[in-house]
Amino acid sequence: MSVFQQSSGDSPQESVPGPSAPGVFDRIVLAVDEETDETVAETAVALAAAHDATLDVLSVVRMWSSVDNWDAAVERREASAERALDTAGEIAAESGVEAEKRLRYGSPAEEIGLYAEGNEADIVVAGEPSRGRLGRIFSGRATMGDVRRAVSMPVMTVPSV
Repeated sequence: MSVFQQSSGDSPQESVPGPSAPGVFDRIVLAVDEETDETVAETAVALAAAHDATLDVLSVVRMWSSVDNWDAAVERREASAERALDTAGEIAAESGVEAEKRLRYGSPAEEIGLYAEGNEADIVVAGEPSRGRLGRIFSGRATMGDVRRAVSMPVMTVPSV
């Protein structure tokens, strides 16, 4: 991205590219899992379209220490993550937005943070976790507080409808 500044003369001068201005998004990371409502993907896609931004759709297969080898449980989580990626990718394609789908393994908050920071994302969009206490305890979803602590950019949470 080039930024032009008008000098005292008549011709614009190209300045050194830098980070996006506040409120301008060049790269958006959409974090999805099997529980992500389509409204979340639609919101991220609309944001990407409005800013002509790159959209990365990321799903993380949660891995727990030594208990998780490549067994049936991990394969089920992986299949769920891939379905979530496909659903978000289809929503993006229907809107004419190109989406890069990414699958990672590990702690969701940590992996979202590493991916977003490593790819210089401007914002992370994610679904709002279940508000019920039992839903939060038994859900495998990363808490938004964990994600916010893992990144230096804004995190937009979108409630399910």
